Amino acid sequence: MSSNNLDNQGGRRMSNRHARSFLPALVVGLGLALSATAQQQEPTRSITKITGDLYRATQNAHHTVFLVTSEGIILADPIGVDFASWLKAELAERFDTPVRYVLYSHYHADHASGGAVFQDTAELIGHENMVRNLDAEKGSDTFANVRAPDRTYSDTLTVELGGKTVRMIHALPSHSDDSSIISFPEERAVFAVDFVNVRRLPYRNMGGGPIQPWIEANKDLQKRVDYDIMAPGHGPAGKKSDIDASTRYLEELLAAVSKGMAEGQSLERLKESVLMKGYSDWGQYDAWRAENVEAAYQSLAGDR
Repeated sequence: MSSNNLDNQGGRRMSNRHARSFLPALVVGLGLALSATAQQQEPTRSITKITGDLYRATQNAHHTVFLVTSEGIILADPIGVDFASWLKAELAERFDTPVRYVLYSHYHADHASGGAVFQDTAELIGHENMVRNLDAEKGSDTFANVRAPDRTYSDTLTVELGGKTVRMIHALPSHSDDSSIISFPEERAVFAVDFVNVRRLPYRNMGGGPIQPWIEANKDLQKRVDYDIMAPGHGPAGKKSDIDASTRYLEELLAAVSKGMAEGQSLERLKESVLMKGYSDWGQYDAWRAENVEAAYQSLAGDR
């Protein structure tokens, strides 16, 4: 007899200021450019253990996680149709048990595509805003392979399977307004996508929206979830303190750009002067630092 349980609790509302940040043109997904480049070549795929029965699956620069139980597998993002098909075969061979749940981190196609691959055995779950966001993208080829969730939640939701527990927690709006923090309490691990980074700069111009909501979303995650391991959707896995460091980077970036703007520096000059040297050993520093500076400039100019 299956010991499945879903607990859906009351939700939070997105503020109008945050809502303005999520125009469809700005939320196609920060990873799509990386994904398009990677798909031109043979993908690099792997499965590695995080801890206990929790694993990380990788395709090029994208990661997901899954938890193996005696009654089936709880999977996070499917990432894409080809990857999901590969992963389904790998899971069947390695663990001989089907995927029972697919838990979406958010609706962006480079993470959410491919859910239909598991629909014969799994229930797909996402935040309630995901349905509205996908409705807004109807007819878009980019989102053609994103299957809407079978079940939605508002604030928190608990999934129990085979004596193990996974929690979905609605993140404060930042990268998207339907982002879910996926917590594995027994493993003391968290999967979160795009609005969190471990020893890595945020992607390019961070989608063109304001940066302060990212800071608030990261701080809210740190307050709401007790964990040791962070396994993000991009970049290396790390620990809880890495998210504090990433938040400080954003705060220091805004402060440095604000100071330069007050001194009358142009955007081009800011790109040259705001070096964020304390983070020069982080991933994508050389590639994305200047675009991060531009994102901060645009964010601050938009607040004035």
